[in-house]
Amino acid sequence: MTISACSNGRIQDTKSNTNSPDNEFEYQLNFFLQDADSSVRVVYQQIFGKDKSIQEAKEYCIKLDQGKNALSLMTDKYDELTQKVKENKITERESNAILKVYSTIHWTARDVYCPQHRDKHQIHLNERFN
Repeated sequence: MTISACSNGRIQDTKSNTNSPDNEFEYQLNFFLQDADSSVRVVYQQIFGKDKSIQEAKEYCIKLDQGKNALSLMTDKYDELTQKVKENKITERESNAILKVYSTIHWTARDVYCPQHRDKHQIHLNERFN
């Protein structure tokens, strides 16, 4: 294992493919989740985890490639969760936390797995400027 001299301070494991899209996805997702409310982290751990979040991200990119709209996909998820709240299957707080995890997964997926679908805010200024 070596410590990278990069400014981000990430540790690179020379035995694994640190630069794989799955590892980059997990790194970025964990970065966002570490600042999240504890209910969001609990939802991630109990419902998603690494493998399921990677699967969700890849399926999300496939939907975008098929022409589905990112906003309508999130609206559909919101409607689904709202229905579960009405049925008393989950609380509103749980619904909000689940929606935050989904939105974080989707945002990160566009950056890592399907950069062609990134929002302007996700594209580095030097890429947009040139």
